[in-house]
Amino acid sequence: MGEKKRPITIYLDEDLFRELTSLSEKEGAPSVSDFIVKIIKEKISGVEKPVFDESLKSRITRIVQDEVNKHLQVVEMLRRQIAELYEKVDALSATIGELKSKTPETPEARREKKKTGMERLKEEGVVFESNLPKKLNRDAFFNYLRREGAIVIETSKERIAVDPEFWRDFEVKLFEKANTNNEEDLKKILGDKGFMLFTKLRDDNQVIFDSSSRKWRNLINVVG
Repeated sequence: MGEKKRPITIYLDEDLFRELTSLSEKEGAPSVSDFIVKIIKEKISGVEKPVFDESLKSRITRIVQDEVNKHLQVVEMLRRQIAELYEKVDALSATIGELKSKTPETPEARREKKKTGMERLKEEGVVFESNLPKKLNRDAFFNYLRREGAIVIETSKERIAVDPEFWRDFEVKLFEKANTNNEEDLKKILGDKGFMLFTKLRDDNQVIFDSSSRKWRNLINVVG
């Protein structure tokens, strides 16, 4: 098998090509390509003939160097563009982070945050089992609230969870301040949610009005 050969392409201006053509003819080379190959082989083997003068060598060197410089300029330009792009990305990231830190949280965003059952109970004050979603595991829910410190009351119809602070306020208003069984007066004393809790307890006979002392008696069944 013959020796493997690889192609190479060289671009020359017209003047240089004509000079190489003339020299190849003088040397008896079949073509300019063969003449160039001959020169390269002689250069590599150390047998160098003065086939062209110094000015021609300088022109060839200059042409090659110009081509190399063009490619180096493109590489350098790409390097600078990439560096500038990284700087812009870093600056943009810093700006976004600064804006996030300065932007106040909206009420909508706060509502979107998932709250625990105990946090919701603290906001509501009181939660009735009858108002809970049907898919909710109610036993687990009330057990969780009780472990977290909520007051859990059990009536004949449902369970009621009360925030401890709301419960203390409710007890003071109903068992210490209230001296009437008039519903309108009790609604003013207890507030809407407190009155709703009161009616659930009264209808289940867990609070009873003592007409002699004009005080409400506490018979509430708190689940411990």
